[in-house]
Amino acid sequence: MKFKKLVPLLCLCFLSSCYTSQFTSRFSDAQVELGMSQDDFIQKFGKPFNKEMSYTYDKHKRETLFYKEDLYRGGWFIVTTAFTFVDSKLVSQEVVREERQFNPEEHPHQKKH
Repeated sequence: MKFKKLVPLLCLCFLSSCYTSQFTSRFSDAQVELGMSQDDFIQKFGKPFNKEMSYTYDKHKRETLFYKEDLYRGGWFIVTTAFTFVDSKLVSQEVVREERQFNPEEHPHQKKH
């Protein structure tokens, strides 16, 4: 008898642990520090989805790396954060775009029936 009650409870716990939503940016939870090297940053967060390159007026190399992530704040948003490096050192972090993408009741990776 106890076994019959335990199995559904375990199944419910297992299935509910499969769904997680991200409420805060991984960049606010992690150690992002101005001055950190570009190589260390990429090693920690992976390759960006896009990047821009240029030189400053005084001939220093400037690269901006762009990262996207799905966040849930009463609805699903795609947040794009830009990280700017000058001479391979982090000099700024900025959220450059927030796009509401999904119905608040839907997860962005769920299939509609």
